[in-house]
Order: sequence, then C-alpha cells, then structure tokens
Amino acid sequence: MVCTSSLMFVHNPTHAFIRMVLSLSDGTMFFNIWSNPPYDIFLKIYIFNITNSKEFLAGEEKMNVTELGPYVYREILTNQNATFNDTEGTVTYSPHREFVFAPEHSVGNPEQHRIMTTNLPLVGLQAFLNDRDYVSNLVFSSAAVALNSQPILDVTIHDYLWGYKDSLVEMANKLLPHWIDFESFGIFARLMSRDNGNTVTIVKDPSKFSSQHTALLNEEEKSAEFHVVRWNNLTGLKDWGYEKLLPEEVKKCHLVEGVFDGTIFPKNLPANRTLRLFRKAFCRPITLSFVRDTVGKEGFRQYEYKLDDNMFDVTAENDCFCYKNKCVKGIQNIAPCYYDIPITLSQPHFYNADPKMLEQVNGLNPIKEKHGSLCAIQPELGIPLSGNMRIQVNLQVDETKVNARTRRFHGMQVPLFWIEITTADLPKIVVFLLYLLCNILPVVLEIVKYLLGLGGLALISGSALYTLFKVRLPTTASVSNSEYTSIPIISIPAEFLEKRFSLK
Repeated sequence: MVCTSSLMFVHNPTHAFIRMVLSLSDGTMFFNIWSNPPYDIFLKIYIFNITNSKEFLAGEEKMNVTELGPYVYREILTNQNATFNDTEGTVTYSPHREFVFAPEHSVGNPEQHRIMTTNLPLVGLQAFLNDRDYVSNLVFSSAAVALNSQPILDVTIHDYLWGYKDSLVEMANKLLPHWIDFESFGIFARLMSRDNGNTVTIVKDPSKFSSQHTALLNEEEKSAEFHVVRWNNLTGLKDWGYEKLLPEEVKKCHLVEGVFDGTIFPKNLPANRTLRLFRKAFCRPITLSFVRDTVGKEGFRQYEYKLDDNMFDVTAENDCFCYKNKCVKGIQNIAPCYYDIPITLSQPHFYNADPKMLEQVNGLNPIKEKHGSLCAIQPELGIPLSGNMRIQVNLQVDETKVNARTRRFHGMQVPLFWIEITTADLPKIVVFLLYLLCNILPVVLEIVKYLLGLGGLALISGSALYTLFKVRLPTTASVSNSEYTSIPIISIPAEFLEKRFSLK
C-alpha cells in the first residue's frame, strides 16, 4: 500500500484514468459520444438583401444592403463506418451532416420571406469567363439575353439557400454535365454538399503512425492525438493541386495532415498552441490562435481561441491559396472548390479585410464582438465546450466582357450572406463527464493516495507492535525431568564430618 501510494505521488494516476475513459475504441462510452455527438449545433444564416436594385443597376447609386436573419438550421452530425487500423494507430470514418430548420430560433419562415439578391448563375458564370476568349463570353452573353436572365433576383430565402430552377443552370447542365452536375442552384446547398461523402482518417495512437511529411510538421502536430492524416485518402488538398506537386514542391499550407475536424482535440493541450481546423465546405484549413486560459460558465477550466486576424491575409502561410496568383487582404478565393466560379470567403462584414471592401457597398459595419470568432476547449480533456465560428460568403467579380447586364458588378466583392456556426448549452452527458473527470476524479484519487499511505503506515506500525509484544521471554519456566539425566549423590558418614569439622 505504501509503495502504491508512493507511486501515486510520483506518477499522477489521473492522466492514466482519463486516457482510459477517453479512449477512442469500439464500444467505449467515448466512442459512442464521438459517433453521435450530443451537441446541439446551429447554423445561423444572415442574408444581405439589396434594397436599391433599380438605382444600382442604372448606375445611380452604390449597392445598398440590409442584413436579414438569422434563419437557423440545426446540424445533425454522425461519424459513420468507423474502421480501426491498429497497425498504424488510426481510425477511418465518414462524417455525415443533415440540416433541419429550427423555427424557434429563426426570425421567420424562409419559404415565405423574400429577398433581392445577386443572380449567381448569371453573374458568377460571367465572372468565371473573365479570362476566357471573346467568343466564349459572347456566346454566354447572348444566351443570357435570350433566356432573359436578370442580374438581380427576387426569390424566397429557402429557394436561394436550397435551390431554385434557373434557365442558365439547366442549359449549362445539359451542355457541360461533367462541370455543372446539378439542375437547380442553391448557394448554401452547394456549400454544404461538400461536407458529405468524405472519408477521413485520424490518428488514435501517434506513436504508431509514420508521417510522410515529417519535415513540414512540428513535434506538437505529429504527436497530437486525433489529428487528421488523410482526407479522401490524400494527405494534402486536392483542390489546391496537391496531387500534381513534386515532393519538394509541397508546402505546409498544401497539407490536410495535422489539422483537426473540430469534434475532438488532443488531451493536455499546451497553452499558446495554434490549432488548424478543416471543414471541406470552406475549401481550406482555418487557423485558431490562443487567447487566454480562463473558466467557463459551467465552472470548467477552458482555453479560448479566436479565428486568426490575418487568416485570409497575404502571408507566406497562405501562399498556397492565392488563386491565379492573386491575393487580397482579408479575402479567400475558393473558386477551385466550386466549379471555378469566383466564390470568396471573408469574416462577416469584411471584418479584418482591406478597408476598400467597405467602400463598394453601403450597409456593412464590422464589429469585433459580433463578427469575430471564438471557441473554447477544455485543455486537459480536449473536449470542445463552446464555439462561435463566423464566415461570410461573397462573389468576386472582375471585369466582365460583352455582357452589359453584369457591368455594374465590375471590380466588386459582392456580399451574399454569412454563417455563424454555434453550439447551445453543453449536453448533460458531457457535463457529467467533465464533472467526473475534472472535479470528482482528482479529489477521489487524492484521498485514495493519502489513505493508502496512511493505511500502509498503520499496517507496518501494527505489525511491528504485534511482533514486539507477542514474541518475548516468559516470566516462569517449567522444566520436564525427561530433559535431564539424574546425577548420583554419595552419602558422607557423620563420623567423618565430626572429625573433620569438630561437630557434635
């Protein structure tokens, strides 16, 4: 007992117990939580409504927009078909997401509310043809006129997000089915469709996994549990040309290896570590920077992270993502992921972007508290506690050729909508797990440690005292005659004694 107590003083058993409870092994409680995350995840969508379409198209005014929303959808995530590879210490699975409208959190019914918004099939496809030949632009422009395609549409929010019939899309689908593989167009549906149908491999035991890119990843990234090592059997980003690169041409920004999927993180996260997250809908990893070590509303210790201020800046880390060798501060072109249509990402209201973006449109007002992004993770357990990830979707329109209907959009970053991915209160099962591992377990193990030490000392002392008082010399002794031999005694005559000692 004393030895056990001493070992507990030297080697904290809390970490071993946590590793056992949070083991991502088939059939464990943690595996079941990971397979069907109990979190309530909501996607809040805020849409920019154009309020002066006639004046804007006539060239009389800048585009004026107002923000409508939120229109909220509950995201239901399941991690399916998990397969364990014990040889390389990995788990391979398929994340699947479904979206259900949450009217109780929304401002209204998206099937009834209407907006005036940019016609993406027309303006987007015309922007795509910007660097094509004159004939291609002329053919498309003529088709748009023949089909009477208008640059600004009046549609319901539901149709705008999830799909509506468009004559240009139908034509493109018939003529180029391998490029435009859909018959109706919904911007949100196109974005979210990339999140399904993927196969992801993460590391369960980093000591067993051997990376192909050891020179590009630091020790923290290589040794971290649950980091992604392959996405659809590739260690890099296919949309950004990873497959075509020679080994010596690969940069860290080309890699998907080393990122996290956002559902679980490594245990015992070090402070000040930068985390990279990847969601295929956003086309590239995004970076989270450490903010502070604090205590959350549930009373648990947490590390807070924010979306890196220069995440979309012109930096060496973003060199891989300069589409057609062009980067703009605060803007990320994700055309390679979306049929080469120049869809871009930014932070909402062009927060942290080039101030020139705000000069193009009236109605935007970036505010750090409303448009920045924060998330919190319990560092000892690697369990997400809360999050507010905010991303805006825009359309980049360079100079378009021939088509007079799209001329007013030249040189613009047209804001379309922004999304806030957020979580509700922690599920009860997660609160119980956190309370058990963070609050109860350390106290119980501390008590056990001292009880074992005291119990061991008490046993040793008791044994010593028992031995001392039980094994001692007796006060009386009885001797059996059989143990000795008799000694003969010689009788001395009295006369001899009288003579010798003069006795009478």
